[in-house]
Amino acid sequence: MGHGMTSLRVRAAGVIARQQLRETLLSPGLSGTLALGMAIAYVLCTGYVNAIDSSGFDPRLSPFWGLVARALSGAFGPGFVEKLFTEGPFLAALVLSYAPVLTFLCIGSVFRFGTEKNAGAVEMFVYGPADGTSYILASFAKDGVLAALSLAVLALYFFCIAEIENLALGPLFLVSLPISLLLALGVLAWGLLCSIVADLPASGLAIFIGICTVFTALLAGSSAVGASPARAVAEPVSAALRWISPLYYSSLALRAYQGGNLPDYLLGLLFMAALTAALLAACHYVFRLKGVRA
Repeated sequence: MGHGMTSLRVRAAGVIARQQLRETLLSPGLSGTLALGMAIAYVLCTGYVNAIDSSGFDPRLSPFWGLVARALSGAFGPGFVEKLFTEGPFLAALVLSYAPVLTFLCIGSVFRFGTEKNAGAVEMFVYGPADGTSYILASFAKDGVLAALSLAVLALYFFCIAEIENLALGPLFLVSLPISLLLALGVLAWGLLCSIVADLPASGLAIFIGICTVFTALLAGSSAVGASPARAVAEPVSAALRWISPLYYSSLALRAYQGGNLPDYLLGLLFMAALTAALLAACHYVFRLKGVRA
């Protein structure tokens, strides 16, 4: 009985996800944010080339890179910035170009689920061909596929830029691709949970933005060098909250690879996948507890 229910759930989720995927691909939002990400990537990579002199890369020679370097140095410390550029601009450019796409997917997912819940669309599915878990899995699968496709497009675009600008894509860029995808899935799972917990779409978005802000602040505080006030505040709070932050596991995996520790890198990826699975399980149980009505 359990296996049959799971099979029905997966089939129903697949049907719903395909319909939602088609609707999203036909809308201009995703293509627009992907184009914005590609424009950011181009500006960063060409700016990096123009900021190279006889002593190497100097961000002060590029207004855009100078702004980015100062912002990152102020938030994470100069040591973080130095490691970020050890293999060229591609790691930082990937993060900054992927951010608009992920932001669009997260905000769209939170608003869509909350709006459809309030409008009774989710209730119609639950009392008809599917259950709540099927709808949750469908929403997550649609966003996961779009996140993976967008990342693949950006990666291919970076390969083209590297060829045109005569730059080398280092191994750090390649290992950051699975980190970026798993990070996106974790953030998307958090957005879905926030939309389920909240009664209104705006409330769900506010909770999601608050959670992301806390996770980012904790990462910035723990990455700061020395005994700075930000680090002193972040360390005890981070010790309690880092286990539920996909940003923490992504930084853990990246630092492990930079330190030459491949097992810890793979363990970081495993933790990110496990966190996403745990968040989806929480979505299932919270949805059953709250019911389909907003």
